[in-house]
Amino acid sequence: MNAFDYSILSFFSGCVGRHPRFDHAVINLSSATLLTVSPVVAMCWLAWFKDGAETNDKNVGTRQTILSTLLVCSAALLLSRVIVKVFLPFRVRPLCDATSGLHFPAGTTDWQNWSSFPSDHAILFFTLTVGLFSISRLLGWIALLDTVFLICLPRLYLGIHYPTDVIAGAVIGVAAGFIARDKAVGICLAKWPLQWVERQPGLFYAVFFVFMYQMAVMFWDVRLLGSELARVLVKLLR
Repeated sequence: MNAFDYSILSFFSGCVGRHPRFDHAVINLSSATLLTVSPVVAMCWLAWFKDGAETNDKNVGTRQTILSTLLVCSAALLLSRVIVKVFLPFRVRPLCDATSGLHFPAGTTDWQNWSSFPSDHAILFFTLTVGLFSISRLLGWIALLDTVFLICLPRLYLGIHYPTDVIAGAVIGVAAGFIARDKAVGICLAKWPLQWVERQPGLFYAVFFVFMYQMAVMFWDVRLLGSELARVLVKLLR
């Protein structure tokens, strides 16, 4: 562990146990999607409908931004996972590192099989934050405060991530967000989905709802299914 990560995590570690109720509250907060990740996802829905339910000249730019942000964000998450899995060494999470001498509140999730670097939460929600900023400063600030104080900081306090994990995720997320907000990118990525919502709104919103739900749960079901399929494939190829 580098000195930068250790100095910050040792500060949080020194606070653990002083106020058990606070520790318990942070543990509950980290798994309470209704209070943490759901507000950012809900603001994407709010921005989608803020200029009316139908696609028109007034809201087409907003919807292009939302769609391009979601698609670029998904691509960034997938690419980062592939790079981590194939090219980068496995990074043990702070709460799983028995040699660090640091103490963290006892959580319920098994993190031993998931590499710490970079923070997927930071990638996802900093990307969405940049997208929301380009639509509404108010929504952007709310998303930023939520991302920093309710999503990222608790993950440091619980030892789920190193500070450099979050910083790297934030850099990737901000970069992805600026790519997504480019007008040419937005037009290119949103062209087919906007045609789809015009032709088959029921089917589009059914798929859109499932996709946004998966965003809220960090594609956890998809990850587990993908991991199981990969294990089966490896066994078959041996």
